[in-house]
Amino acid sequence: MTEDKPEPELNHVQMTALKKRLQEAAQERFLDESRRRLDKIMSQKMRTTFIGAIAVFEEVFGFLWGHGEADHDITEQQQMMKDLWEEARTRILNKSNNQLRAVRSELNNHIVSWNRHHMEFPVKPLSEEKTDEENV
Repeated sequence: MTEDKPEPELNHVQMTALKKRLQEAAQERFLDESRRRLDKIMSQKMRTTFIGAIAVFEEVFGFLWGHGEADHDITEQQQMMKDLWEEARTRILNKSNNQLRAVRSELNNHIVSWNRHHMEFPVKPLSEEKTDEENV
């Protein structure tokens, strides 16, 4: 059988210091979450940009290398163009991913705070509410 130990009582100075540490920890978590949120959003938008650009090239110029056709149905010239396209596509993706890593690294050098929606509701003292109701 275990006896519950009473919580040690904190004096005012200790409670103030504890409150300050808790607020600082909450602020640190908020800033970390803000940075992760921005990182996720920026990364997704950058990937969409460079993948979208590649998709446009494939849509417009894909006929040159038989885009969408089976490999055994394309001509020798189309195969040469396909090899060139795959080299270009790989280089585009590599350079884009390098830039994405550089942006993420740069983001770590900044303090990020999300300006999320915030609303404060005015609170009237109870005595004012009664006078407002009486006037109606």
